[in-house]
Amino acid sequence: MELLKVTALTKHYKVRGGPSGGFMSGFGGADPVLKAVDGVDFLINKDNVLALVGESGCGKSTLARMVLRLIEPTSGSVVFKGSDVLHLRGDALKAFRKSVQIIFQDPFASLNPRRTVFDTITEPLIIHRLANSRDMRESAVEILSRVGLGPDVLTRYPHEFSGGQRQRICIARALAVSPELIVADEPLSALDVSIQAQIINLLMDLKQKTGISFLFISHDLRVVHYLSDMIGVMYLGKIIEYASTDDLFARPMHPYTVMLLESAPKIKAARGEETRIPPAKGEAPSPINMPSGCPFHPRCPKRFEPCDRDIPQLQESQGRQVSCHLWNTKS
Repeated sequence: MELLKVTALTKHYKVRGGPSGGFMSGFGGADPVLKAVDGVDFLINKDNVLALVGESGCGKSTLARMVLRLIEPTSGSVVFKGSDVLHLRGDALKAFRKSVQIIFQDPFASLNPRRTVFDTITEPLIIHRLANSRDMRESAVEILSRVGLGPDVLTRYPHEFSGGQRQRICIARALAVSPELIVADEPLSALDVSIQAQIINLLMDLKQKTGISFLFISHDLRVVHYLSDMIGVMYLGKIIEYASTDDLFARPMHPYTVMLLESAPKIKAARGEETRIPPAKGEAPSPINMPSGCPFHPRCPKRFEPCDRDIPQLQESQGRQVSCHLWNTKS
């Protein structure tokens, strides 16, 4: 069952005084445009996990915030269960916000330091009128039990918890309204590795028990491999490869995807040491001053004649979508 469909979603920012505008931009020159997200399509089915991966600054978090309508897109559509989210108002928008929740990257920054755990967990229950005052404590205890926390934490404040416990509280807050989709924006990156494993297992357990779908944003490919059903690889605001998790890890097709997988930590079986293959050479171009042709071609070891001239389109190829002249049948 199709739950969320994103089509041609775009977010462009005008940059005053940028490299192509500068001082003269106020005297008739055009301000440069930063293409944070540039025409992204994807689909999330019920009880599925779609992961978005890519280097920092590629547009993953901006995309997540547009899906949630925390920021308004420049163009495109976000359709949730048949309704365009960007046109929702009033009670319809409130119902959408109940159905789609977010888990932020930094659990400490996303919790109000002046509110107890009880206040944090029950606030969404009050807003959406899901429990009366007599049942509020019982509801909070039941919600916390889903994430492995007991009733003794209800009167405590965020600073009294570890990072992993705070993230569990954030997950409990998201679960309080029984959402159908959770957007998890780098939910593990602020946690120690040992705590990350606990949160991963918690998310998988919740998915199996409740059927919640996830839009999971991460740069950790090991986590993505374990959690996701589908993967969208982003580069400079675009999805350049879109495939099932098993297919992508078994046979990556876009050269950038290959480099991402090769740069992930490896384990040496003989000595148990972790080693890292060097990542893609050079830095990603500025999204304000994009190169002509394929955005990845300045860093690509497999570039050839059309790469610096023609922009490849995201097309079906061998059971997946890929944006590369190596696989583009029209090139």
